[in-house]
Amino acid sequence: MFFFVALTEESDYSIESEWTLAYKNLAVSRIPMSYSIRVEVNLVPFTMHHRFSVVLFLFWISLISGCEQVKPEPEQTSASQVAPKVKSNKSSIQAAAKPAPFQFREIAHQSGLEFTYYGNPSPQHYMVEQNGGGVALFDFDGDQCLDVFLSNGSHFDRPAEEAGEVHRLYRSIGRLPQEVQFENVAAVAGVERSDFGMGVACGDYNNDGFVDLYLCTFGKNYFWENNGDGTFSDITETTLTGDERWGASAAFGDLDGDGDLDLYVANYVEYSRDEPPCYLTIRSQRVKISCGPIGRIAQQDLLFENRGDGRFVDRSESAGIIQPTGGKGLAVQIVDLNRDGLLDIFVANDTSDNFLFINQGNLKFEEQALVLGVAVGDQGEPQSSMGIACADFNRNGLLDLFVTNFENAANDFYEQLEVGGYLTTNSRLGLDTTSRPMLAFGTIFADFNLDRWPDLFIANGHIWDLSALGTEHEYEMTQQLFYNRQGKRFQDVSLESGPYFQSKFLGRATAVGDIDNDGDADLLATHEIKPAALLQNESPMQGKSVRLRFIGVKGPREPLGCTLKVVTGDVEQILVIPAGGSYQASSDPRVIVPTGHATSIQSLVLTWPDGSQEEWNDLPTQGELTLIQGTGQ
Repeated sequence: MFFFVALTEESDYSIESEWTLAYKNLAVSRIPMSYSIRVEVNLVPFTMHHRFSVVLFLFWISLISGCEQVKPEPEQTSASQVAPKVKSNKSSIQAAAKPAPFQFREIAHQSGLEFTYYGNPSPQHYMVEQNGGGVALFDFDGDQCLDVFLSNGSHFDRPAEEAGEVHRLYRSIGRLPQEVQFENVAAVAGVERSDFGMGVACGDYNNDGFVDLYLCTFGKNYFWENNGDGTFSDITETTLTGDERWGASAAFGDLDGDGDLDLYVANYVEYSRDEPPCYLTIRSQRVKISCGPIGRIAQQDLLFENRGDGRFVDRSESAGIIQPTGGKGLAVQIVDLNRDGLLDIFVANDTSDNFLFINQGNLKFEEQALVLGVAVGDQGEPQSSMGIACADFNRNGLLDLFVTNFENAANDFYEQLEVGGYLTTNSRLGLDTTSRPMLAFGTIFADFNLDRWPDLFIANGHIWDLSALGTEHEYEMTQQLFYNRQGKRFQDVSLESGPYFQSKFLGRATAVGDIDNDGDADLLATHEIKPAALLQNESPMQGKSVRLRFIGVKGPREPLGCTLKVVTGDVEQILVIPAGGSYQASSDPRVIVPTGHATSIQSLVLTWPDGSQEEWNDLPTQGELTLIQGTGQ
């Protein structure tokens, strides 16, 4: 029994990155110890090499002291250890002794929404291939039905333009709610470009009533203004927002409370196609893999202030967004987390501390993630954070955060116990061992059965295919659906929630919205290799719902990121108008309010971006309502 690491010059990993790669991310402890494992790395100078030496020595000591007999308890396994392989969740489902609370039907093909992301993965395994594309659910033509934008990929050796691969814009043409049908109108609309497409953000930046579109790419980002006639105009140059760093995700929100939407862009790392590939050798088999972010230079995020005259100005430095080492951002959520009426910014960073920018007013922010408990995982180390979900899962009036991570590290549930104070409670809530075998990306909080407790969806899928090596490593993975047991625990009910959850995918971006306008939350999930999935919610509902659309008059027409407090009967709910969130995604800005069996909504209070509050009373509990600023109290 032996373990050794060979340091060569065949990869671009630093010493720290190769050890983290081998030990944390590749599940080497699940490979029989009778085999040798070799990770090839490049000796890149950096400051963490002493830490690597200590960790390597401690691991060698554990081997000679008989680690094969050690069987750690699953719920207490640290982020740097490897959890036992979880093959299925049948036992938890049987323990419930009840029918599955959710049921979803995959309808992408029959609805005309047929899309497969181009360029990933390829035999070259360029790093830019692993993230996948972005997705947006938004009503671009104002017909009260959700349309779909899907960003497409490219490839260095055969660019998307050469392959005829472009971004897609699908317009809803069905007779909702009876029929869900789409047609691709990207060419007519003027957004049929070819890029290394990543995240998508939607927002009415000029308050003209038509939602505009911002696209992140590996390369130059693009901004399209909605002309209101079914077409878009490229305003990238005039708005000064065509940043050329590796943009992963973006979100709109009125961050200075001046009545228009500003723009936050989460950037990833520096990377070039000319950089050497990375390899992994197990059992004398050498496999090329896409390189990881550890040891790479983080690219700074950007905050663009909307000047209200068609221009945006980069305020990243003066606003406090520029950080000493950057953050390797993959997802961003704009939301008022501390209930002070100002929109804050949470960023999920890959292998570096997450960011939580607390809004101080006047477009000034203080980064307080470490102080407030959301910078690192429950083991006190940065995680490979990728996706974000935000909701008040236990109805205590405080918004919680859920962040997805890499394989063999638990996804982090940051529960807000008091205003501004968080504690990682993923183990107590049943979200620890279920997540360790998975590599998770997009994630969604939504009340899928309208019982007034937000449930949880997680998109899973690896970035490396190591199946040829004969290990237990999974490449394509099942997607997960968790039932919220009244704010006390989450139960994995995936396998009984429909055929989609019994298949395996390389899950990536996911958006949520009422796609068929029937009052419940549907999902649009993207994958690599396989087509995107449109998941129509057919779950047995536990009550009624009303769909709310807010229109600002003094503030931004779309109050993205704002929170509302809803009282129905003896239940009080805090809900969020989505601004970013998930992973490289933009979700339906309409809010589905579960109303149970109440006869009316006694009170609904919305906090607008300028901090002012407005209350509506005695509202209906079904259908769709449009609430205009100034019509309440």
